[in-house]
Amino acid sequence: MVLGISTNTRLVSFAIISQNNLVEHCSTLHKSSWSPAKRDSIIASLEPCVRQYCIKRVAMSIPHAYHQTPAQKELTDAIAAFFQSRQIPVCTKTPAAFGAFCPERKKKRKEELMHTLVQRFPELEPYYRKELRNKKRYYFKLFEAVAVALLAQPSVL
Repeated sequence: MVLGISTNTRLVSFAIISQNNLVEHCSTLHKSSWSPAKRDSIIASLEPCVRQYCIKRVAMSIPHAYHQTPAQKELTDAIAAFFQSRQIPVCTKTPAAFGAFCPERKKKRKEELMHTLVQRFPELEPYYRKELRNKKRYYFKLFEAVAVALLAQPSVL
């Protein structure tokens, strides 16, 4: 089982992939301002995944270095340390890696990524439709989590 995580300091999305099947997915919004307590709360929200599923690998989607804030970097490092303390390997991918899902390289790469993942996992379609209506991206983090988990699987595409 691979746990895919896409996060920023407000929103945490995860997806669990096993043998190219989407087992579980979720997005959680943490509205409070950034603090060590918020960081700990986000990490604690990942604990049930480790307990309930036999996670063998973790893949995190991280923004390019020039988009990372100190708080984002702190959170990413804390999540990696959390899993490494449990001897679960962690790999990171930037959005550039999602090009594997978008061979046509359209201008709207995010939309193409979501569409490709919906074709593969029809249960994501309601989130896709909602995201297309949203002015601010909310569900895209969920699609990033699914994509990064798929990329960490032995047979990606």
